Amino acid sequence: MKLRFLFALIALSYVATAPVFAQTPKNCFLEDFLPKDAVIPPFEAATKPTTTPTVTATISRDTIGKVSKYIFGNAIAVWCGHNLEDPVMVSQTTTLAPTLIRYPGGSWSNIFFWSGSAPNLPDTTYDALKNVYAPFTPQYGANNWPTTLDSYYEFRDKVGAQGLITVNYGYARYGRGKDPVADAAHYAADWVRYDGGRTKYWEIGNENGGPWECGYIIDTTKNQDHQPRVITGALYAKHFRVFADSMRAAAMEIGVDIYIGGQILHYDASGETGPNSDWNSSFFTIAADKADFYVMHNYFGGGASTASSQITTAASTLKQNASFIRQDMAAHNAPNLPIAVTEWNNNGPTAMGISAANGMQAVTLFNEMIKNNFGMSCRWLLVTGETGGMYYGGTSGNPPNLSPRPDYFYCYYLPQFTGDHMVRTVSSNSNILVYATRFSSGETGVVLVNKSSTSYTVRVDPTTIGVGSQYYVYSLTGTDAGEFSPRVTVNGVAPTGALFGPSITPDNIPAKAYPIDTDIKVSSPARSVQFIMLAKGSNIISSVGDEASSSTPGAFTLAQNYPNPFNPSTSINYTLKTTGMVRLTVFDVLGRQVQVLVNGVQSAGAHQVSFDARSLSGGMYFYRLEAGDGVITRKMTLVK
Repeated sequence: MKLRFLFALIALSYVATAPVFAQTPKNCFLEDFLPKDAVIPPFEAATKPTTTPTVTATISRDTIGKVSKYIFGNAIAVWCGHNLEDPVMVSQTTTLAPTLIRYPGGSWSNIFFWSGSAPNLPDTTYDALKNVYAPFTPQYGANNWPTTLDSYYEFRDKVGAQGLITVNYGYARYGRGKDPVADAAHYAADWVRYDGGRTKYWEIGNENGGPWECGYIIDTTKNQDHQPRVITGALYAKHFRVFADSMRAAAMEIGVDIYIGGQILHYDASGETGPNSDWNSSFFTIAADKADFYVMHNYFGGGASTASSQITTAASTLKQNASFIRQDMAAHNAPNLPIAVTEWNNNGPTAMGISAANGMQAVTLFNEMIKNNFGMSCRWLLVTGETGGMYYGGTSGNPPNLSPRPDYFYCYYLPQFTGDHMVRTVSSNSNILVYATRFSSGETGVVLVNKSSTSYTVRVDPTTIGVGSQYYVYSLTGTDAGEFSPRVTVNGVAPTGALFGPSITPDNIPAKAYPIDTDIKVSSPARSVQFIMLAKGSNIISSVGDEASSSTPGAFTLAQNYPNPFNPSTSINYTLKTTGMVRLTVFDVLGRQVQVLVNGVQSAGAHQVSFDARSLSGGMYFYRLEAGDGVITRKMTLVK
């Protein structure tokens, strides 16, 4: 039985209790959004942990935002060669089910000519990293690698993925014709015509302000349209407009819709010298009205030497990137467009890149992208050589070519446990990251990332979310001791021989099924990830009234309401540890919000609120206090 989730055109069966922040009204990645139904994985019964939980993962119903299916993208490059035709790669990638695949590469995109030829190409281009002119070596859509343009389309068809194509912007700079910008834009437009609507998403150039890109510096003695020697943000913005107009005109001719992304920076470069200093301000003011989305690239966790620090740095960095971009677009009155991270991975030591820790970081970053309302991501790269890539592309024969590395297994299970809306979560221990999403069919997917070298037992508290009779778990952990295990075990199924993960395909490994009864407990080994599916139902099992549900114990408390039972009103007392934003809400037994008692800034100390329930029916209700990272839920009974 394949672990697959079906999309269904049905109304959401749960109620969002908070506004969706930061998702743009014009969002090309959500135009084909559909509610998502969960499929319970194949499972085998297991015994619930008996140890007392020391960590609480609190799951609320408050919606953060919709989950774009294009978050789970990947990338191939021209140099992937015959691997695209290999049945093993096709089968593994079909199982992985990426929703989108980027092509034709990173920097090679700026030297790639899709049809196999182009006029007015230079003999040499400037290598700004080596400070020399070097022979120009274009790459063609009909090539000797042979990851041709048509093989890219065929591979996408076989694995069922949408595409992102990076057109050659560099040609607009180093082309030797009278109007190289028009030449490059027309060449890109012809690709749109050839594509014929197979690809929805396009981006113009790759990291164009970087000195490693062809076109960063040009030979002004041979350029005929008087462009500056070094690229600027304003120049890219002006050229972007030409590309976008030409490509959209081509799309209109053939009756298809395309969406075009423009490159921006994810950090403040205004104090730098060189092209990055005005990059964002120029693009936002000159070209943003021509874009459908903004493009950023980043590699995360650089300089960190442990799995924990890699993951922590990655999560905080991505949040900073999102915050900066949104503040910068607002500062320049730019359109509020969605953000795509079209190239990303880790930036740690080589051992990190081929380890189980890289899979843990991938899970964290995918979830942080959803949490911060990104629209698309393309993880770099499906296959490469000895020291990277999701599939081993070496020549040793041991392991076999295209053997999946540990991150493959993490990236396989995550989409299966990701619903269509992300909800708010709180962890009582900073070593355990918690993410949760809801399915329209009623199930809740929970992901725990234990980034530390300590094992924990975690209690999952779904507060007012109704659950069924079972929960299902996949636990992934490094097989070898140490920070960067090169192998991964899935639910006790370990690798054999020289393989990096289980020899069994991941959809044939059963989940562990546990009875819910009165609680949900999970063992979380050191440096591990747990993917958890909570069955749908109406059973409220939250450990309400337990002070351990607070992530900031001590001065942060919520007392039992008095009187209780009550009719028609009761008082609720609580104390706050610090001054800050406070939210006190009341829910019915179905998890529907019925009243907001407090929603604003309050000072530290004791507070009392009166709850008048005369308009409500008798029965059990829940009240939840949220302040900072703290969440406490209690129950009360209205008698009529």
